[in-house]
Parts: sequence; C-alpha cells; structure tokens
Amino acid sequence: MLSCFKLKNAAVRLVQSTRPALLSFITQRHYASAIDSIAPERQQEVVSALRMYQKDNIPVPWIDMTKRFEISQESMEQALAADDARLQKKIEQSIRVTQLADQSYNEEHGRCDWDSVVRDMDIPLVECLQLFDASLSTVSARSLPNVTNWAADDLSTLKSFVTEQFGAVTADDWLLVGVYMNVEQKDCFMAHSMCSFPQMSAVLHEAITQHRNANMEWKDIFEKYPIFSRIGGLRNAYYQFKEFDDSKPKAIHIEWTDADTCRIQELVQTYYKPGNKREVLIQAQKAFPDISQESILGKIKQITSKVPGITSDDIDRVKKLVYAYGKDWARIGQEINDTPRRAERIWTQHREQQKAPQTWSEDELNTLRRCIHDGVEMAEASRLIGTKTRDALVLLVSTYKRGEIDWEAIGKDIGRSADSCHIMHTKLQQKHLNLKIDHTQAVSGEVQKQYEQHHSVDWAEIAQQLGLTEHECLEANQFNDGKARWIYSPDEFSWNMADRMTSFIKDNYPKPLPVNYTAVSNYMWIDMGDCAQMASLLRGEMSWTAETLARVEKLRAQGMKFVDIGKQLSPALSAQKVSNAYHNNMQSKAHTSLSDDEKQQAKDIMNMHAEQMPFTELRKL
Repeated sequence: MLSCFKLKNAAVRLVQSTRPALLSFITQRHYASAIDSIAPERQQEVVSALRMYQKDNIPVPWIDMTKRFEISQESMEQALAADDARLQKKIEQSIRVTQLADQSYNEEHGRCDWDSVVRDMDIPLVECLQLFDASLSTVSARSLPNVTNWAADDLSTLKSFVTEQFGAVTADDWLLVGVYMNVEQKDCFMAHSMCSFPQMSAVLHEAITQHRNANMEWKDIFEKYPIFSRIGGLRNAYYQFKEFDDSKPKAIHIEWTDADTCRIQELVQTYYKPGNKREVLIQAQKAFPDISQESILGKIKQITSKVPGITSDDIDRVKKLVYAYGKDWARIGQEINDTPRRAERIWTQHREQQKAPQTWSEDELNTLRRCIHDGVEMAEASRLIGTKTRDALVLLVSTYKRGEIDWEAIGKDIGRSADSCHIMHTKLQQKHLNLKIDHTQAVSGEVQKQYEQHHSVDWAEIAQQLGLTEHECLEANQFNDGKARWIYSPDEFSWNMADRMTSFIKDNYPKPLPVNYTAVSNYMWIDMGDCAQMASLLRGEMSWTAETLARVEKLRAQGMKFVDIGKQLSPALSAQKVSNAYHNNMQSKAHTSLSDDEKQQAKDIMNMHAEQMPFTELRKL
C-alpha cells in the first residue's frame, strides 16, 4: 500500500497533468457566459451601440461588432436581452409604485403613505419617488402657495423629510420633495425657505390678525404656524411688521445746499453734546421752519456720525495703540491728547470705511448663479466670489461637509454678514428652480424644430429667440435625436474633435466646477455618454476591467510595446500605466489558487483511486 505522502504527491501530479484540460474547460465555460464577467460600463457601451442600429432600423453587423468589442454575438445578444429586461422591470416597477401610491393616498393628510409603498416594494424611499409616474396617477398635486395654506403637520413632515433624505437640496431634489409631499415643487421650496429663514409676510400677518381677533392664544397660533423657533419670535415679528402702503404720502427728499449744510454744522458745534441732539434739533427747526423734523434730524445724525478733522496720521496712531493696548479707550485718549469717546469714534469710523460693500456686482451674481446650477458647495462658491475691494483673494478652507457650512466664517472672510451669501443663494436658487423647467421645454422645442428642418442646430439663433445665453440653451436642451456616436478607435480618432471638446470644457467649466456633460453633448452633438467616456480617456484615465487586461495581455504576447498598447486603448494613456497594469495582473495570476472546477476535478481523481488511499491518515494531514 502506498504511503500517505506518495498518495498525496500522486494526486497533485494528476491534477497538474489534467490542468490544461481543466483550463480549456473553464475557458469554454467562461466564454459561454462571458457577459457575466464584462464590466457594467462595457455592457452599457455594447448595448448603446446595438440600440443605435435598432433605432435606425438597420441590421446589426455582427461580424464588425464582434471585432470591435471582442465579444461574441451570443454574449452581445445576452447583454441586449438583459437591458431589455431591466427596462421592462423598471416600467413594471414604475407602474406598481404609482398604483401603490394611489392606493395609499390619505385624503385627510392630502398625501400618499410612502412608508407602506417602501415596505411593499422593498426598495429605498428615494428610488420609489423617482419611479413614481405622475402621468399615470389619479392623485393631483396640491397647490399651497402661501405658508398659511400649510398645516402644521405638513410643515413638520417637510422639514424632517428634507433633513433626513437630502441635507442640502438641489434643484432636481425638489421634484422628489414635491412627489413625497404631493405639493407643487415651487410651493415646497417656498415653505422650506420660510422655515429656514422665518419672516413675517403680509398674508401671514393678516391670518394671525384674524386669529387674534377671534381671541386665539399665541400658543395656539404658534402651533398652527410653527415656522418660528419660539413663540416670542413669532409675536415680535408680528408686532414689528409694517406692510408698505402706497396710499401713505412719501417723505419728500430734501436737497441740502452747501450753505444750509454749513449752517447745520455751526449749530452742531454750538449746541451738540455727545448723546444729546435735542438742543441742536430745536435750534435747527427755528432756522429751517419749512423743512420737516425727520429731514432735519437725519441731517444732524449724518453730521454727528462723522468725526471732523481725522487725518491719516490720526488713523495710524489709533490703529497702533489699539494693536498695542486693545480697546482701552481711556488710555488711547490720553496718548492722543483727546477724549476716550473721540478715540473710539475714530476707530469705529475707520473700521466702517474698511468694510466691503454689501451690494453684489453682476460678475459676482453670475458666478454665484453658476455655482448654484452646478451644485458647488457654498464654501467653495464664496472662495470663487471673494471680494472685489481687497488686494488679494481670500482663500476659504473648503472642508465643510454638506449641510454643515460655517456661514459666520465665510461672512468674515469675504466682508459680508453671515447671512448675506446664504440668503442670496436661496433667492437665486428659487429663481433657478422656477425657470429651469420652462427653459428646458422651450429650448428643447426650438432645437427639435431646427433639427427636423435643417438637420443642424444654430445655438446663437435659439438663444436670441428665447432671450437666453447660448450656454443656458446648451445646458437646458433635452432633445437628443440624431446625435452621433464617438467610440475610441486608434485608426479613426481625431484630435481636432478632442481639442474642440476639451477647449469647450476648459472655457465653460474651470475647476473646481463640475462638467455639465449635457451641455458638452449638445455643443458637440454627440451622445452624452460617449462625450463623458472620451473626456475620461483624454485625461489618461482607464477602467482596468478583466476584458481590458486580457486584451493587453494578448497584445503583449504578440510583441507589441506598452506605448503602442496604450494607443490601442486610449489617446492619452501612458506606457507606464499600461506596464503597471500588465505586471500587476500577471503577478496576481501567478498566485491564483485552484478554482472550484479544479478542486472538483481533484476530488474525482482521488475517488478513482479510493481503494488505494488510506483516508484515515489523509484526514490527519
């Protein structure tokens, strides 16, 4: 009887002797199910190419397709069938989600029970909302244009849903918010903005007035309109609210002459005491009996707010003393031989002069609009906008997490209040949200007309007709019929097209702005997926899938250099990257363990010699 050691070695030799046959068997199995091992991106590329032939009702050139993708016809047909099944499943899911949403509609709350829909479908909530088809639904979205139209429960649900699902909401996310709340998306945006930045409106003031006349307590009013953080805030905003009334006479603007200004200045020097303008006002009213008290008081405040006789030397002295002693105005006043109050006012006036203006230039607004449209975080947007009054652009620390922006820090760095950028962002975002749908429909319609008439698109003409910029039209258009494909081939690749696309991206989407490939696709009139893929290749990026590595290995076995292999895969792929991928793949293969089929073959060989093998001793090994 053979020893255990000899039997073990015999089994290993049998496995090694049958390895070529096993590898051949495994290769055949792998080829038969090749579509399972192809990367999803590659599968989508194959499906897109096949869809193009289907769309134009042209027979598929399977031989050319097989050479192009190095995939068998059967595998490509499997990929197409799988994509058909995916689309059909999505349609069925959309119908099912819409039916479940309609069935769960609660008339009392005015919205669907999406929790039950999620349980029945067993998919995430956001995915359910994306699948919902309003055109198939029997439920109509509610119109709640004023915050008074919203129930307290709706406001609470809106705030919690936005916080839990999105944090910082983009324009597209408001579509899903509208579906969840069963309210028009612009009304959802308005209500959420009101909750984020509470303010008293004329409609809300009138509603509260009616409740107060009906003897409703402030506690009950607060529960009915919970947009303010506390009852006191709601009550103060109500009492401080003043609605503009055109029927009231407007204050007459007074043009003060130089002589009148000098007369007021003389009165200020004679009668003014710090903190007391009463005597000056009395004397000024006697001197100017035809001018209202408000206008005179405004002029007195204007004059007394300025410290006369401030020179650059005074400012420098006060600045140095503040840096040395802090805001010790008594000591600083002694140093400059003046009163502490005047020293403080010199410093205050100097600081006011150094503040950046609160008005926004058109360039700043355009930059902010672009940041909003492209989803740039507000920290980075503030860094891009900066301030036009400083010598150098202030760089902000762009480490804020989504929804956790430090507005105080941003406000200090760019010379504006903490709420200035945030409020301006909110207003522009609302305007962008309202215009986005209209722009998309209008632009897409004009593009379709032009293309159907001339088989080309004149973006300048469309922009002029709609009163938009060419860039806005390029980003808004959703009509894609007739767009060409752009699949990389070393023999057909054109650097002219590549340079044209690269220049467009560089001019319109400088870093760190994300590239809008909808605009790129419309500009090039090429499939959007192909534009994005080609841009990735032009950056020297490559997805090293099993299929790509196999192709590299095959070309290398034919004696091709790495630099030439790179050109076969991409226009900008370096030889070093190809070499690294090749050697890493070969090293990984060298340490590959036996597959399940090889293990099964070893078991079969051992079973064939079961009578000669001492299994008791083998189990101990």
